[in-house]
Amino acid sequence: LIPMTARAQIISVQGTGTADIEAEFATLAASVMVDAQTAALAQSTADKKMAALLMAIGTLPRDEQSIDAGRLRIQPQYRWNSATNEQEFQGYQATRDLSFKLLELTALAEALQTLSSAGASSVSPPQFGSSQTEAARKQALTIAFDHAKADALALANAANTSLGAPETISTGSKPMPLLRGQTRGDMMAMEADRAPRYQPGQLSVSATISVTFNTNGE
Repeated sequence: LIPMTARAQIISVQGTGTADIEAEFATLAASVMVDAQTAALAQSTADKKMAALLMAIGTLPRDEQSIDAGRLRIQPQYRWNSATNEQEFQGYQATRDLSFKLLELTALAEALQTLSSAGASSVSPPQFGSSQTEAARKQALTIAFDHAKADALALANAANTSLGAPETISTGSKPMPLLRGQTRGDMMAMEADRAPRYQPGQLSVSATISVTFNTNGE
């Protein structure tokens, strides 16, 4: 977009940059689900299953402060009876969720298998992270600005004008780092007894900026 007016000439462009870093840790999440005739029985059984999970991960290299096992959901379960055209009460389902940070990726396969063997009803794909994410974002922003400026220079040359200083610079939202080389299957939730082995790769941190440059028209 190159609006050219008598009062001002500007060039507005966007730029995108990406920086790659090594994954350092993974956040794991699992849940236990229990069906029972009463809410109290569903909850107590779910609590016992969660206690077994917490005991099982005790030997893993985890961040103790990151362990979160307090989320509990209890919902009544119904089934539609087509003969009576009514909902029939079936009981209650209790769900408890567990999440924690695994500090050593070499233990990832073991951690997934541990959750499976200890009775997790489902295990979510690991979410990889790094302590270098913020530094990588700054690098990505620098690359994004260089790309935007290169486009602005090309447009300025095409418009037979020279590029001035930036007038406005804005950034987009902060996207989560993406694991490079991740397959479609890795992105989907998996059954606990099918926990796959993961080969962590590099995390890609991206940034997008919008820049408005002044021009020095003749």
